Amino acid sequence: MSRSHYIGKQPRVVAVLTSLESLARFAALKVKPSHIAEIRLDHIGPESDWLPYCRSVESTGIPVILTLRAAYEGGKWKGPEDERLKILERALPDLSAVDVELKSGLAPKLKARGAQIIVSHHDFSMTPNAEQLRKTAREAFEQGDVAKVSTMINSANDIATLETLLTQKWPGPLCVIGMGELGVKTRTEFPRRGSCLTYGYFENSAAPGQLPAATLMELLG
Repeated sequence: MSRSHYIGKQPRVVAVLTSLESLARFAALKVKPSHIAEIRLDHIGPESDWLPYCRSVESTGIPVILTLRAAYEGGKWKGPEDERLKILERALPDLSAVDVELKSGLAPKLKARGAQIIVSHHDFSMTPNAEQLRKTAREAFEQGDVAKVSTMINSANDIATLETLLTQKWPGPLCVIGMGELGVKTRTEFPRRGSCLTYGYFENSAAPGQLPAATLMELLG
């Protein structure tokens, strides 16, 4: 599978790994419970010996997304942005993709270095209106290869609003997720309607409404 094309139109299940122990256990599995692995380095800690396990996962044909999520968008990273950039840059030669926030401005600095750049936007309180969502998605594609939009679902209308993104044509793969209890069904319905990725946890949930990755594999298989 070519690194530059591993995220395509078909939906792929991403297993989210939030501890070094989970990463080690995932790497040791002969049969992985997902198509892709996301390493939440903000949970694991960049000072740990995480990269060899990531290389091991990649060697089995499972692409790795590295995410060092900033605290201002639901993550645990509170360090300087230039330090975060250096950590991500060091990992690029070995991994398939990195995920950075749209508002961080890091995506253009990481682009054209061999890995795919997922440019993400998370709103943990609400779902903005359709025009604002479209604007966010357009800006994400201007900065990276894949756009990811994830918002909190507070009503059925929010799901309908978020779904409008999947009715449009975009210059690259688009991931759309509804968070929270009311958004759980978007994790299986949206991939069937064009969302390129759906995220589930391997051992511990990392976002509101996440399902186990193995469950998503069964439901979407």
